[in-house]
Amino acid sequence: MTPSYAPAIEGFPDNLLRSDIIDLYSLVPYTEDCQSRAEARRCFSLSESLCQVTWTDVDSGDLVTERTLSSLAELRGYRSLHSTQRGGRALRFLSINQRNSWRPLNVTRMMFDEIVDIVGASSNLFELPLSFFQKTIAVEEGFTSAPVLRLSAESIEIIYIIKYAFDKSPVDKGRDPWVLRQTGVYHKYEFATKNSTWLFLNPTTECKFQDRLKRCLLSPAERSTLQRNPLLIHSMLFGTFFPAWREYLRHLEGRMLPIANITVTAEIDKPLRVNHESLTAVRNTENRCLAMQPIFRSLDKTFDVLHQANAALGECGEIEKHDLQMMKQLLNNYSATVNSYGQAAWSLQSRTSRIAAHITDTLSFKDAYISKRQTEFMLRDSTTVRVITVVTLVYLPATFMATLLGMNSFFEMDESRHIVVSPQFWIYIVCSVPLTAATLCYWWYFQKAKQRTERSTTEAMMV
Repeated sequence: MTPSYAPAIEGFPDNLLRSDIIDLYSLVPYTEDCQSRAEARRCFSLSESLCQVTWTDVDSGDLVTERTLSSLAELRGYRSLHSTQRGGRALRFLSINQRNSWRPLNVTRMMFDEIVDIVGASSNLFELPLSFFQKTIAVEEGFTSAPVLRLSAESIEIIYIIKYAFDKSPVDKGRDPWVLRQTGVYHKYEFATKNSTWLFLNPTTECKFQDRLKRCLLSPAERSTLQRNPLLIHSMLFGTFFPAWREYLRHLEGRMLPIANITVTAEIDKPLRVNHESLTAVRNTENRCLAMQPIFRSLDKTFDVLHQANAALGECGEIEKHDLQMMKQLLNNYSATVNSYGQAAWSLQSRTSRIAAHITDTLSFKDAYISKRQTEFMLRDSTTVRVITVVTLVYLPATFMATLLGMNSFFEMDESRHIVVSPQFWIYIVCSVPLTAATLCYWWYFQKAKQRTERSTTEAMMV
């Protein structure tokens, strides 16, 4: 049955990769620009030594075949031997992995171009690998490309990236076991043959979803269910990774609450149990909550795209009414779950922001308290210095006269007990007066230099 929306884009083939026609209905009309960006980001391996593509087919006869291909030649050879006529309701899965989530995809650019041609994808697919590139820092942690839906008379295409929290336990002591990872998904459903083709970009060679999908394909009952409704594999993907978000939020809250409890009970006049490291930990939690907000919004948009795909398949009669309603309810439930996670992340972000502000205020009050105490000590010391200065001024004249008269070289007593001044008293005057003058000159010069420095600094600030 031809869908009612087909005439809107009738005449435009799905696969324009081998054509000279520019597909202006695509988000990626100029594929060479996208390929240049992929090369600049190092999205693909430069050598075939690490390349690996897993090709799994489930034909209409319910036969499951799997092959791992490690070069462009193997990929082309397997393609030429493998018939493209798979019968009705066949499933095809191509999986590409990264060595780890910060490394390029384990395929060369030419191999990826071949895979795009094998699945018969539109140029929109070239946007997908741009999120899987070599990096040294956690850039684009909160970025998720917009989900894409493309409907035509021949097929329906769904492209999106799902980001999720992943627990890497066990890890080294002191390191956070939780990281954010992503999986790229391409799904094409052909109306004429009822065949589904899937391409998965996985962040590691050991992917929980891939293992679960493989076990599902080996079960005849579950395999039959997947063939009946082409959208159920999306549900399997979400069901695999969604529960981790709640555990991730609990982990972040568990890191924040001990700090929050000791911050609220802090007393300024006693040693604090929080410091700048506590503030850093709380700010880190706040930043992680910030990264979740765009991820959850993107997931909600993905559910909107799947709602549209589900409605289109229902209009075409590709899935039964019961499955249509069940999928609609499931997507609504996933959307509600994402919204609840978003509210929890927002609440945790607000709490961490308040705790961070409280720690900042506490540290500032503590610094002010210490400064006040130091000022009090200085004032107390200043009072003592003033007392000593006054006492010194009182006794200084008498001390000076006692010292002066006690110099036997200049003052002596004659036989009648009278003081006799030595003729060489001039030596004392000649030595003391220049020394006193030199000391006063040095003090005057030091004060003038200090004033010039302060004046030049003030003028520079005014300029």
